[in-house]
Amino acid sequence: MRLDLNPDQILELGRANGDKFPRDLKTKIKTILNEYVQKGKLGEAKTIYASLRSFLSCHELIVTFSRQERVHYKRKKLGNEQIPKKEQIYTMVEAVDKVTGWADPLKKLRARSLILCAFQSGVRPSCLVRWHYGLVKEYLFPEIKTPIPIKITGSLDTKLQGYDLPYYYTFIGHEAAQALKEYLEARINRGANLTPESQIWVTSASNSKNKPLDYDGYFRIVKRVTEAAGLPTQQVWPHLLRKAFKKILNKSEIDDDTREALMGHRIPGSRENYFDRHDPADAATKYSQCNFTNTPDDTRDLV
Repeated sequence: MRLDLNPDQILELGRANGDKFPRDLKTKIKTILNEYVQKGKLGEAKTIYASLRSFLSCHELIVTFSRQERVHYKRKKLGNEQIPKKEQIYTMVEAVDKVTGWADPLKKLRARSLILCAFQSGVRPSCLVRWHYGLVKEYLFPEIKTPIPIKITGSLDTKLQGYDLPYYYTFIGHEAAQALKEYLEARINRGANLTPESQIWVTSASNSKNKPLDYDGYFRIVKRVTEAAGLPTQQVWPHLLRKAFKKILNKSEIDDDTREALMGHRIPGSRENYFDRHDPADAATKYSQCNFTNTPDDTRDLV
């Protein structure tokens, strides 16, 4: 959320005119919400509005919006989406070299690692762009050790709060790990001083280099690669890589509870209480039964 205000400044603006119904703050909030709506991020706009209302209510401030002013969430029509098949994911990866205007090899390495990590981990797009070096360092260097466990906490995926989950584990396999290592090595070779807190994916534009890549930047990368791969750009967007991950889980022979856990979902009913989320080794074994590799499902185990 970008109100450009810290909590104390929000309260100060809310009480600026001694009005229990702060008009100036409401105007500020409406401006921010409209920015999210115009970008198609209606779900995020609703989350921001709900969070602010709760925060202000605790401080006896009330911000109300008329029916017309509220954010109305509309789901994308399923007919407009095309969840990429595994073969299409790898076609996208290969098509990175065909994207026009990407003369810098670092841009291609970034795109490959983003797409493969999104597909093989299944995390939400807003979570993926928050990954930091400390998540993967010990599993990539000096040698790759897969599957790499990725511990997703509430600071990486804010939706976990709604599920009342402190964290969950997902993983990436060899293809994603190799692409990620090559990208990070290229950054290091160009002088990047990576610390555990360093964001993995950064911008490379001439006017804004090495700033954290945000969702909009990730969205544009996926669209460029989708076009180069010959897939319909209007029917593919970042969240569908998460759905492609779910399709692989559904094809596997692992249990339903593990499928839900790998998606970062709370397991229905009392089954959540009996599921062991503290055993990443067991989850890794089950994850390895899912074929995220660039091989047909029925030939992966052939020698």
